[in-house]
Amino acid sequence: MTRPAIDLDTRVTRDRPVTQTEGAIQVSQDEADASLITLSFGGTWGTTYAELTPTEARAIATALEHTAVRAAAARSEDSQDE
Repeated sequence: MTRPAIDLDTRVTRDRPVTQTEGAIQVSQDEADASLITLSFGGTWGTTYAELTPTEARAIATALEHTAVRAAAARSEDSQDE
């Protein structure tokens, strides 16, 4: 596997009913095809991989960014109400 561009240790919800466990999210270029991006979720259960095209990866990145901005704004509003 190529060196991850990001290696984020976080809580991962794997199944329902909700069980949370420590896991990692990694993003890297695919070893076999450098034009693809590998998104992986791993933990004690193993690792799940998704191969993404650059367009798909950008769509996910944009969705994450927009959602993060809204979440930060909501958090800021909540702290001002206290």
